[in-house]
Parts: sequence; structure tokens; C-alpha cells
Amino acid sequence: MLPNAILMEHHLIDMFGRLIGPRRPRSCDEGGQVPEHAPSNLAIEWVGLTLALMLICLILTETHALQRVDEVFFGPAMPGRLGIAAELLFNELIVAAVCTLLYRLGPSAGLCAAMGMSSAIAATAFAIFTWQGRIMPPTTGMSICVLAYLLWSWRRLEALLRFTALLTNRMTAEPVLHAKPVRAGHCMDPVQRQLNRVAMLDTQVRRYRALSDAWVDSLPEATLIASATGIVLLANARVMSLCADRDAHSRAGNSPVGRAVSDVLFQITGSHRANEFAAQALASLDHWPDGDALSARTKSQFDQGIEIANARDGLSLLIKCALIRPSFYGEGALVFHVADVSSVRMAERQRDMALRFLSHDMRSPQASILALVSQMQRDPSRYTPQRFAELVSQYATRALSLSDDFLFLAKAENLPPKLAEVDPALVLGDAVDDLLPQASAKFTTVNLTAEPGLSTIADVQLLRRAFVNLIGNAIKFGREASTVDVELSATDRHVKIAVTDYGTGISERDQEKLFREFTQLDGHASMSGHGLGLAFVKTVVDSLGGKLQVRSKLGEGTTFLMFLSRHDHDAALGN
Repeated sequence: MLPNAILMEHHLIDMFGRLIGPRRPRSCDEGGQVPEHAPSNLAIEWVGLTLALMLICLILTETHALQRVDEVFFGPAMPGRLGIAAELLFNELIVAAVCTLLYRLGPSAGLCAAMGMSSAIAATAFAIFTWQGRIMPPTTGMSICVLAYLLWSWRRLEALLRFTALLTNRMTAEPVLHAKPVRAGHCMDPVQRQLNRVAMLDTQVRRYRALSDAWVDSLPEATLIASATGIVLLANARVMSLCADRDAHSRAGNSPVGRAVSDVLFQITGSHRANEFAAQALASLDHWPDGDALSARTKSQFDQGIEIANARDGLSLLIKCALIRPSFYGEGALVFHVADVSSVRMAERQRDMALRFLSHDMRSPQASILALVSQMQRDPSRYTPQRFAELVSQYATRALSLSDDFLFLAKAENLPPKLAEVDPALVLGDAVDDLLPQASAKFTTVNLTAEPGLSTIADVQLLRRAFVNLIGNAIKFGREASTVDVELSATDRHVKIAVTDYGTGISERDQEKLFREFTQLDGHASMSGHGLGLAFVKTVVDSLGGKLQVRSKLGEGTTFLMFLSRHDHDAALGN
């Protein structure tokens, strides 16, 4: 009888093994790789436990080890049994059923299942005894249910403790973020000690997540992290603000998280090239061969990115992408950076414009001097010595003025000013004296009216040059044989300098570009100039925290107003 029972046991194990099937660990990746910190495979332990319980069940059934306990249910004079084969089949089915339920259910549900099966076994034995007058001993099956629950709970708890201990040990060995010390306390229960360590691990993971979120938010560029399916997983505050600014009717409260990355990039840039770039990145990530690096061409393409020169609001946006290799922890990801390079491109355009103006304006007077020298060598009688000297002086002065303007502008833009208490009336007087030859050449009278006792904080050299440029422009663009009025007065908090000419005036369109470098106004194309004088004045006034305004009407003249912070000498001494 015993060999037949063992053969039946093997058939039962095979049947339930096929029913359950090998369960794939949740921590496996697509390639079947398991992380080195994965817990022990509970499926294997479940098979071992099932075999052990079936063997115990076989021994208990064959030896009638629990017969005395069965007599408690049916009395000493028990009726006939159903047979050893039927009892063995019944008990082995109970083993398979209870082990299957315990494997599928959690601890609480497993306890209920074990208790329910024990009650069902007792009810079945009582029903057979009532209807057929035979007995099916229930003690073995009920004992198996209790034993299976205890052993399986023990194995589960051991596996959980081993796994959490392995995780916490690995995390403890790594560098951690220092936080306020927390007294963990001592606990005699090993399970509670392990739970405390897991709680500390959870806190550490949350701190790392908070650090990564803060790091992404602190990036000056708009940064998007997308999954391999193209869904935005994380976006920093810069992306949020761009989405809110670009489309007031965007979905989900302007949040890009959960949306397609191509849609978010299109919302930011307004260009379908951004969609195509995102599609190329997703395709490259999808076809990234396992174990191989990206080709140099592909990596260079995404490192350089694409520039959208005319994005929304006229911005120049540079989009770059970094690919994260698929690995056992995920399918990979994409990191998109959207940088506003409008200021860089504007600086490049200004540099190119400066080079063009320099190549023309700097070469023009020098070429004129060389042409004069060549003409005098061929025909000495063409110019008198006095006229020749005047022309050479004029061209040399023009080149020197251009060089000085560049030097002063570079100094004002790149060097900190040497601030000191300044009397603006004295500086204005010096500037007017410097411009007397220019005013005399145009028969222009410069009227200076200054309120005495005023002072401000400024760099004397830069302020004097700014006054020279402002008054010199008024002389240059004013009518010949007219006047230029320069007035110094005070307001409650500022020193006001007003420079007025009575020339042709400036149109409203030209006033918008008046303080740009290398800009010549349309109505003054015949006047020589390179647009650096007023740009220098604006730079100096801005560096001093002042304001520069212009008021002009065509045909009536122009007034420039400069406001500088007023310095109260008496109040400064009192402080």
C-alpha cells in the first residue's frame, strides 16, 4: 500500500505544480535578470514545504498516529474506516489545497482559509459518518492545515526579514544625506528592530527623492524626464512656467506630467521640429541594443540638439536630449533640456554687427588718409598744405573718436565704476568746455544753467564722457547757428539733467531703437555716427541706478532727461 501512496503523491505534486506554474519574480526585467539584492524565491520554498507536508501527511495516515485524537470525535468504539487509500487521497488533496491557498493569499486571508478548511474537514467527516456510517478521520487534515499555516508564515517572515536586512545593510554602506539625528531606541523584538530599520530606509529614500526633485527644480533650463513610452514623468518649475505662459488653456492645470513629451515640447516651442526630435529620441531608445553603446553619430546628434530660431514669443530655444540606457530597473528614460539662447544669439548678432561697423568705420578714415597721401604724391598742387592738414586731422579725429567710444563703452559694461561724491555742475562745465570747438564749428551756443549745491555718487570720468556724448549729439543733430540748452536742477530724490536741441527731432519708431549699439537713425543717415554714444550714456546711467528718458517732436527738437540719485551731503555726515 505504501508504494502506491507514494506514487499517488508524486502525481498530485506534478498536477498542482502545473496548476500553479512558475511565478516570475516582480523584480525581474525583460531579459530575465534579477537584481543581486532580490529576495529568495518563495515559489521554490513553497514547493519544498508542500512536499514536506505531503510526506508528513503520508506518515500520519499510514501510522494512524492521531487515532486517539480521532476517538475524541467518534468515541472509543469507532465504526469502520473508509480505507487507507481514500484517507490518503483525501488528506493529500487537503495538503495541496491549503498550500495553494496560503501561497495565493496574504497572512490574514491565509489564516481565515486555514480555519475555514479545518472546519470544512470536520463537517465533511461528520457528514460521512452520519450518512454512510463510516468515518473519515479529520484530525490529520486539520493538523495539516494548522501546521501548513504556521510553517508558511514562518518561511514568509524569514524571507522578508532576510530581504529587508539585505536592503538596509546595502543602503547603510552607501553615502547618506545627513539629517537631524533621531533616537531610534532599542527594541528586543528582532522583527520590530527590522521594521525600525526599514522605516529609516524609507525616510532616507524620501530624502533622496526630495533632493532629486529640488535638484531638477533648481536647474536654470527647462528639464523634462520622459519614460520610454514618451510620457512625461518629471518636470521642473521652469517647464511649468513655460507651459503656463504659452497656453492659458492647457490641460490638467498646465501640468505637463502624464502628457506626451512631444505635446509638451510643441506647447513650449510652437514648432513641429520639436515633435520630430522627440520621436527620433524615442526611436533611438527603443532600438538601443542591449550591452552596446550609442553610436558616436547618434550621441553627437542628441548632444548638439536642435535650435528653434523663431519659437513662441520670438525666442530662440535650444533642445537637447540625453538617453538613459534600459537596464534591469526599467525600460530607460529620456532627459530633455530646453534652453533659452535668445540672449546668446542676440549677443552674437551684435558682435557680427560690431565687426561689420568696425570694418567699415575704422577702415574708412584710414583709407581716406591713404587716398589723400596718394593724391598728394601724384599731384602736389591738388591740395594746399593747410587743406591737406585739415582733411588728415578730420579723418584721424573721426577714427580716434570711434576708438574712444569703444573703449569707454567696454569700460562701462565690464568694469565696476569708481564711485565718489561728484558735483554735477562742475562736470557739466568741463563737458561744455570740451565741446567748444565742435560748437564753434556749427556756430552753436551752449547755454548751461546749473543749480548750485547739488551732488551725486558717480564715476567722474564715465559721467563726464556721458555728458560729452549727450551734449555732443545735441550739437551734431541741432540746427546750425542755433542753441543747445543744458539745465541742472533737483527733484525730491534725484538730480535732473536736461539737454535740449532745436533740430529736426526723432520719430517715435526711431526712439525705440535710440539706445541700441551700432544703430543709426533713418532721418540722420547723412550724419556720420556709429550708434555708440547714446548706448554708452544708457549704460552709465543704468550702472548708477538712474533713468534716461527722451522727449522729441519732429520739426521741433529733442530733449534728453537724465535722472541720477541725489546725494545729501549733510544727511550723510549726520549718519
